[in-house]
Amino acid sequence: MKRRNKCSTSKACQYTTRGEEGSLSLRVSVRVQLQDSATHEETQTIVSKGALAHPLPLCDALTVLLIAPLLGLNEESNVFLVSDAMKLMGMCSMRGWKGVQCRKLFVFATILFAASIVYFYISEKREIVAFTEGPVTDFSMKTTTEVVNDNMLEEGYYAYERAAQESGGVRVIRFNKTSNDVIVFVHIQKTAGTTFEKFLVRYQQNLPCKCQAHKKRCNCGRNASNETWLFSRYSTGWVCGLHADFTELVVNSCVQRVLDKQAGHKKKRNYFYTTFLRNPTDRFISEFRHVQRGATWISSKHVCNGRPASVNDLPTCFDPRIGWEGVSLEEFISCPYNLAFNRQTRMLSNLSLVGCYEHLRRPSYEQDKIMMESAKENLRNMAFFGIKERMDDSQYFFEATFDMKFSRKMSVWGKSKSNDTVLTASQLAYIRNVNKLDWELYEYALQLFNERLSQLHRKKRRLR
Repeated sequence: MKRRNKCSTSKACQYTTRGEEGSLSLRVSVRVQLQDSATHEETQTIVSKGALAHPLPLCDALTVLLIAPLLGLNEESNVFLVSDAMKLMGMCSMRGWKGVQCRKLFVFATILFAASIVYFYISEKREIVAFTEGPVTDFSMKTTTEVVNDNMLEEGYYAYERAAQESGGVRVIRFNKTSNDVIVFVHIQKTAGTTFEKFLVRYQQNLPCKCQAHKKRCNCGRNASNETWLFSRYSTGWVCGLHADFTELVVNSCVQRVLDKQAGHKKKRNYFYTTFLRNPTDRFISEFRHVQRGATWISSKHVCNGRPASVNDLPTCFDPRIGWEGVSLEEFISCPYNLAFNRQTRMLSNLSLVGCYEHLRRPSYEQDKIMMESAKENLRNMAFFGIKERMDDSQYFFEATFDMKFSRKMSVWGKSKSNDTVLTASQLAYIRNVNKLDWELYEYALQLFNERLSQLHRKKRRLR
């Protein structure tokens, strides 16, 4: 190491340190200003990044680069202000590994820097929950939500956990009927969701719900604790809002909060999310006919980022005091804020990733891409999803996944009442175009559905 020392009578000394070792080229100038005092010597050191010049030892260079952010970086002048403690720790001379204090400071800065990275990485992870006892099924996922504090719940803290094991190349899960496992149904309008939910509470034989005549909701509590194993319209009701979507149920932790409130305490549960999808054009026409008969779903909350959507966030296509009964198809498809457009994609995606409902007022390709990838990922991670056009296969898929049997066939009850709608070719083409995200998701869902169904059939043949 070479060091030059230039001092003047004003007691201002400048030390310039250059190194001949290492692979980094950096010049560091350290200026020490001593002030006369009878009892105290105040030292202020300014370490500035100079122009690249001669090679500097690795210890000196990394010490400066790691310590600098901790000491307050002025981005405009690119100067680091260092307190007088730095002089006491031996940083003024920048002696590299020969200086004991320099080495200790470098190690401390490295540990602090690494610890911060580890902290932020761990904060994004969830505790892995062990498998519970129960029937084994194929290709399914579950969601585990651990007990979290109120701040995390308000921020929408959620994560998927792959509760799968590999068995002969086939992915399997376990649903425990007697433990803390809960089936949650994400009900997308006009996808045969009502039929499926009725079958769960009235025609399912393994975990029968207690239903009373002339009452829509049934008691689906377990015998031991009476805590529900089913979170749906006909068991818990619309407690998270009318047709609550994935963002409301999962991202904003509504399911967890509601069940904790009912239980009287916070509790760890395993959530198995399910849904149904439908041909997007048929679903859109069915929703149009439903709205034409008087439905509006105006009481839906559309909670995102911890708060319900306001009129400014989500303008309506009609006067809420009057409704939209008798609306024509032309008027229905001309409203840019119509939630019927790409409803399946939106209800299965994490809307907080795209500014909640910002994509309706300012649509963009990037927002559509993010929303689509989110919906596909969430669909992959669901324990079960059915296809309205494949009711028999969907029933078999559900029964094999959860080891539950229905006493009736859903295909008989899932007939559409909107097949008589007459549309022109141009109207059909327009409807398909404004629902292009739903079409992409639906085609992806069909492929995934066929793959998982094939795995189930192959395993059944092996077990014979």
